[in-house]
Amino acid sequence: LHLQFGADAGHEMAVSWAAPRRVNRPVVRLGRPGHGLGTRVPAEERVYTEALTGETVYTYHAVLPRLSPDSRYDYQVEHRGAAPLAGSFRTAPTGRSKGFRFTSFGDQAIPAKVGQGLGPATPNAGYIVDAVDRLDPLFHLLNGDLCYANVSDAPVETWRSFFANNQRSASRRPWMPCSGNHENEVGNGPEGYLSYQTRFTLPSNGSREFAGNWYSFTVGPIRVISINNDDVCLQDGAFSAYRRDNVPGYQAKGYDPYIRGYSHGAQKAWLERELRAASHDRDIDWIIVCMHQVAMSSAHFNGADLGIRQEFLPLFDKYGVDLVVAGHEHHFERTFPVRGVLPGSSLFTPAPQATDASVIDTTKGTVHMIIGGGGHSSATPGSAFDNPHDGVLIYDVGPGDPMNQRASLTTTEPAPWSAYRDLQRPYGFASFDFEPHAPGGHTEITVTHYGADLGSADYQELDRFVLRKPRG
Repeated sequence: LHLQFGADAGHEMAVSWAAPRRVNRPVVRLGRPGHGLGTRVPAEERVYTEALTGETVYTYHAVLPRLSPDSRYDYQVEHRGAAPLAGSFRTAPTGRSKGFRFTSFGDQAIPAKVGQGLGPATPNAGYIVDAVDRLDPLFHLLNGDLCYANVSDAPVETWRSFFANNQRSASRRPWMPCSGNHENEVGNGPEGYLSYQTRFTLPSNGSREFAGNWYSFTVGPIRVISINNDDVCLQDGAFSAYRRDNVPGYQAKGYDPYIRGYSHGAQKAWLERELRAASHDRDIDWIIVCMHQVAMSSAHFNGADLGIRQEFLPLFDKYGVDLVVAGHEHHFERTFPVRGVLPGSSLFTPAPQATDASVIDTTKGTVHMIIGGGGHSSATPGSAFDNPHDGVLIYDVGPGDPMNQRASLTTTEPAPWSAYRDLQRPYGFASFDFEPHAPGGHTEITVTHYGADLGSADYQELDRFVLRKPRG
């Protein structure tokens, strides 16, 4: 059971759940606390068949109508033959009426192995849910690589474990995802995203084919834009030898997990329209992008991807994106505000526009955050970082095909953009405390990074800084 905002977080919410078989009369009952559950909303059924195992997955989705902003609601989901399951949520405030908190991490995995244990699992994938929940955020941004079902021999069970683990938080606040390379389950739909698309009800992007792959929503004066970087990345990141060897008809049906360019420019055109509209909207103070693969990294782990720099960063610069949250690299790192490229750089290395790491004016450039410590069992090791401080970039890939993964070709570069990185505690998340009316006619977001050791439920504050800009 989990929630998702609609395009207007003050008035729209969707409730989603899964069942082991087709159910009769799926509905959501809704009401305000103390006033009963008098509103009944029928749920839509969505189904897919897992290409690897042949299992059919049934999901149900109800879009709740005419909600009041900044209000609490109770709800329960029902279908014939099962006990009701209850939850509650808060809608977002409107405009600049009040502040709120949200949180973010990526690369979560699941808390215990399933099947043959091929996919990643750590107890931290469970501990981090409680750590986030203790801060009581309005919503959570999940920066891709949700459960790693694409490398599991039991993908349906992996998804089931993921949602069962997160339900205690995601049934009470939206966990808004972006799709990462490990959401690409080759054989499940044209680009491998059919499982992801079936399980989530996300704001419309105007496309039925690419529904949920990219979307945006507005919460107060913040526009959040979630994008799918597999469309532009050079890295061959979704390849799974297990699926290659075990999905029936893999070669005969022409399955290929390398999907760079799959939207044929549709996502980029949509993104520019969204960014242009947000930058011209006088009611929007902040533009935040949620994505998975990164534009900058100082780790020899995956590395940053040149494709993102070529396709998306010029749009971020042009339309004044304030903040990017990402994952993919399994550590925490953040940048100074960046805009443009270093003079003479053939790698499009982003250029820092300020050097204060504690109070950052985002009118000078975009701050990028790597928050990839959600729970994956392979954390970025300390040996992956150079001394002196280098950046690492995927500039191309080697030969490959649907049967053979393309190796990433990487190089190092100067990293004057890197403001802070944590090399000691790779598991963690960030919280964002938004204040619409800061002194001096400003608006601020105070960002706090919490980290923990592998196997520890003790998430401690490790870093704090402030994003600031003029209001309006």
